[in-house]
Amino acid sequence: MAKGTLKRATIYDVATDAGVSITTVSRYLNNSESVKTSTGNRIADTMEKLDYIPQGNAGSKADRSVGRVGVLTPFFPAPSFVQRLEGMIPVFKQNNFEMVIYTIEGSEQLDEYLTSVPFTRRIDGLVLMSVRLTPEHHRTLQASGLHTVMVESDDENYSRVLADDYQGGRIAAQLFIEKEYFPCAYIGDRNRDISYSLHPSDIRLNGFRETLKEAGGELRGSMIIETDTSVENTRIAFGELLDKKNKPRAVFAMSDLQAIGAIRAAKDRSIRIPEDLAVLGFDDIESSDWMGLSSITQHLGDSGRIAAGMLLEQISGKSQAIQKVNLQVGLVERETT
Repeated sequence: MAKGTLKRATIYDVATDAGVSITTVSRYLNNSESVKTSTGNRIADTMEKLDYIPQGNAGSKADRSVGRVGVLTPFFPAPSFVQRLEGMIPVFKQNNFEMVIYTIEGSEQLDEYLTSVPFTRRIDGLVLMSVRLTPEHHRTLQASGLHTVMVESDDENYSRVLADDYQGGRIAAQLFIEKEYFPCAYIGDRNRDISYSLHPSDIRLNGFRETLKEAGGELRGSMIIETDTSVENTRIAFGELLDKKNKPRAVFAMSDLQAIGAIRAAKDRSIRIPEDLAVLGFDDIESSDWMGLSSITQHLGDSGRIAAGMLLEQISGKSQAIQKVNLQVGLVERETT
C-alpha cells in the first residue's frame, strides 16, 4: 500500500482541539500576552501536539500549501467585530485559507502594520475593518499590490462592504414617532475622534435627529450623552440622565452594549422597560436576542461573509473589478420597545 501524505494541521484544527475560537488562536499567535496564561498554554500544547507551523513562519507564498489572509481591526474583541469575523471564518476555511487578526491599539501600530505586513509576502490579502487610512497609508497599500477589501469604509479605491448608518438612525426615530415615545435620548460614542478608526456614531445621530425634526419632534442637546461602548460606563453615564427631573421616554444607543448599559441604569432605579423607558440598540449582536433587546440590525455575519468572498475573488483572479455592497439595515423589535 502506498504511503499517504499527511495533511498539515491548520489554525482551525488547533482551535478545535484546544477548545477555543479561531480568533483566540489568532490573537495568541500575534501577541501571546493578549490571552489568559492558561488558555495560551493550552494553545501552545495543542500546536506542539499537532505539529502546527504558523503560516507566518512557513516561508513565502509560493512555498505554502495553505493560503493566508490578514484582518486589521481596532476594536477586537467587541461583539460586533467578532460576529463579522465569524462570518469570514467559514468562507476562508472552505477555500483553504487561514486568517490572522492584527489588533490596532493606536496610530503608530497601524503605521507599523501597514508598512510591514503588506510587504512580507506571507499573506495573500487583507481585510480592513473600520480602519481610517491616511493618504500615506493608501500609497503604501497601492505600492504593495496586496489585495485589499474594506468593511465600513466607503473608499472608492477598494472593494468594500457598507451598512447604511444614516438609515439606521431614521428607522430608530420612525419607531419612536410611531409609538409616540417622547422625549427621546441618544447615546453616542465619545471615542469617535480616534484618528486610526472609523466611527458611525455621528451618522446614526444625524439620521435619528433629522427624522425626529421632520415629524415635528426635537432631540434636545441635554438628551444626548456620549460614553465609550462599554456596558458599565454607559450604565453610570445614562444613570445620571435618568436622575434628572426631565427624563427621556425612549433612548436610542449607537451600539447594543450601550443599550444594555442603559437598561441596567433603568433597572437600578426600578424604571420599567418598555412601560416607562423604551430602549433600542444598534448592531443586533447575538446577546441581544436572548436579552430581548430591540436593535437595528446591520447583518454583521453577512458583511463578514461578503467581504471574505470579495477578497478571495481578487486573490483567485476571478474578479479584479472594484465592488461596492451596501447592506440594508432593519429593525428587529423585541421586548425593550
